[in-house]
Amino acid sequence: MGDNFRNIQLHVAPRRFTSWADFISSTPEYSIGLEVVDDTPGHRGHWVHFDHHKGVVREATMSAAMQAYIAVRGGRLMEKWLKRTKPIHVWVWNADQDVCLATFVLEYHQLLERAGGDPLLRWIVQYNNKIDVCGGLYPVNLQELVNNHFTWVFEPYREQRMRGKAYGDEAIIKSTIREVCNRLLALLEGNPGTAPILAQPEVLYKSPYDFVIADEKGDPNSRLVLASQGHTNLISLICARPTGRYTYSIIRGSPFDEDIFRVMVLINAFQAAEDLPNEKIWGGSGLAAGSDSELGSSLDWTQLRDIAEPIVREAYLRAYPQPVGVT
Repeated sequence: MGDNFRNIQLHVAPRRFTSWADFISSTPEYSIGLEVVDDTPGHRGHWVHFDHHKGVVREATMSAAMQAYIAVRGGRLMEKWLKRTKPIHVWVWNADQDVCLATFVLEYHQLLERAGGDPLLRWIVQYNNKIDVCGGLYPVNLQELVNNHFTWVFEPYREQRMRGKAYGDEAIIKSTIREVCNRLLALLEGNPGTAPILAQPEVLYKSPYDFVIADEKGDPNSRLVLASQGHTNLISLICARPTGRYTYSIIRGSPFDEDIFRVMVLINAFQAAEDLPNEKIWGGSGLAAGSDSELGSSLDWTQLRDIAEPIVREAYLRAYPQPVGVT
């Protein structure tokens, strides 16, 4: 199947673009960004950004891959642009499941432009959309994901994520995306494999106020396991970095817990406790946020616990001043 793309030219940006103006001024015309611009998704002229993090209502916004799917299948984006220039420039920052899948949709656009599309690809795009919009904390039947080859398709990303993001990892990111695309092709050609979910996340702390701190052991399937166990609010240790710093995510699985598990309040408190006050280490949306994927956090999980617990406790007791059912 080869290592190269024919319709797109894949670029790993040396940094995230700070705004639409930065993206447009820094990239060629007919460029597509996949979760790489710190600005709202959409298109401006001959530049497109597929994302569901900045300036959106996350639970009402499609994943990047689903946005690409609609743009290609409904809007004929690649068909139109490839008549004007080839290849199309595609810019990424990492190789997560959503980015890998969106890249596949753009490169193999002709598979979507057929009258019926491909049901296997459609199933994976739809499932990825649900999981990604919820930051991985979407309750699913784990065996169904295995049986439908979802976990096998994204196994290269799982392996890459365990290493964490680092400066100069462009080659690893590109090869991970290529490997996932190769597996998607194998799936559609009737030659898929299977990969069992072996993740065993460790719950480091369980708060009486409905959140947990868990060590994912670097495995993105850990969140699916935690969701299947009924956890909805999560502070997640993704990995300990070789530098001695840590990568974390904060996920609120339900938008209806916004008055208790206040993600933005938590990340502001974590940011204030960091050792580099002039660096923006924590960011994200009200449903999913985390520490910078490259720099990482200086805070041990016990420090996050000690900061988060009183914040969540205060909000919880304000929302539930007395036990439910007691009058």
